[in-house]
Amino acid sequence: MSALQTAFAAALSVILVLVTAFTTFTVRSVIVARDSAARTGWVSRIGRASDRDTQRWAFVAHRTTGMAVFAFLLLHIVDVGLYAISPAWFDDVHALYSTSALRVFECLLLYAILFHALNGVRLIVLDLVDIGSRTAQRILTVCVILTLLLGTAASIVILRPVAI
Repeated sequence: MSALQTAFAAALSVILVLVTAFTTFTVRSVIVARDSAARTGWVSRIGRASDRDTQRWAFVAHRTTGMAVFAFLLLHIVDVGLYAISPAWFDDVHALYSTSALRVFECLLLYAILFHALNGVRLIVLDLVDIGSRTAQRILTVCVILTLLLGTAASIVILRPVAI
């Protein structure tokens, strides 16, 4: 592994640690704030207690996937920008993407992008249309199912060269 590939892998590792720390902080804050949030008015708009919990965890997942996509986007801008400096450096770093570890990472990133995009559309619908909590729950279920189906189908394509 070249020095540039090592630097890229280290930057990716730092991003994964930061996203994990962000996720841990967000989950912890939701668990701690659960009792205090139940006393405020906005929670009553969401619906039953189980619906509130589902919506709350969808919120956590949306924040986490958004942070993960944003963090990788920053690294991706740097990695694509290497082409302007040296096409050889660009090729060197992009050779990492054919490894099995980076292909698994790409699959996880794809799941994050899919969920974040589909849930974002769901949130826009919730903001624009007055639908009940049961319909909101069904739309969230559809978002999760579509994420799993599309992500799994695309992951098969992404991982196929490694499996051969």
